[in-house]
Amino acid sequence: MEKGKSIDIELTEEDLRMKLQRLRQEIQETRERRIEVELATAVARTANAALDMELAAKMTKCVVIDEETATVRKKRDALKEITVMLQKPCGKHSFFSQEATNSEPKGARPEVTEEDTGEEIVYRPPLQGRWNKGNEKTTLEAYEFTS
Repeated sequence: MEKGKSIDIELTEEDLRMKLQRLRQEIQETRERRIEVELATAVARTANAALDMELAAKMTKCVVIDEETATVRKKRDALKEITVMLQKPCGKHSFFSQEATNSEPKGARPEVTEEDTGEEIVYRPPLQGRWNKGNEKTTLEAYEFTS
C-alpha cells in the first residue's frame, strides 16, 4: 500500500504540475486578451476623440449659420418695415395725394427762359446722304444731304 500511496502522491504532483501549467497558460492568454482589449480601447478612444472634434466643428458651424440667419432675418424685417411704410399713404404730406395747381414759380414758363435768336434750327441726322462726286474725305462736308 505504501507503493500505492507513493503513486498517488506522484500523480498528484504531476496533476499539480499540469494544473500549474494550465494556470500559466491561462495567465498568458489573459495578458494577451488584456493587451488586445487595451489596444481596441485606445483605437475606440481615438475614434471617439475624432468624432468629438467633428461634432464640435459642426456645432460651431451651426452657431455661425444661426447668427447669419438672424442677421438676414433682421435685414428682411427692416426691408419689410420700409416697404410697408412706403406703401402707406402719408396723409396730407403724400406726394401722390397733392392736386395739380396752376401756381407756377416765377420764371418757370418756357417763354420766359427761351431766348429768341431768330435762327431756324434744322435737324439733320449725322452722316446720312450720298457722297459728293470727287470728294473722298470722311468729313461732314463730304456728304450731300438730302431731305
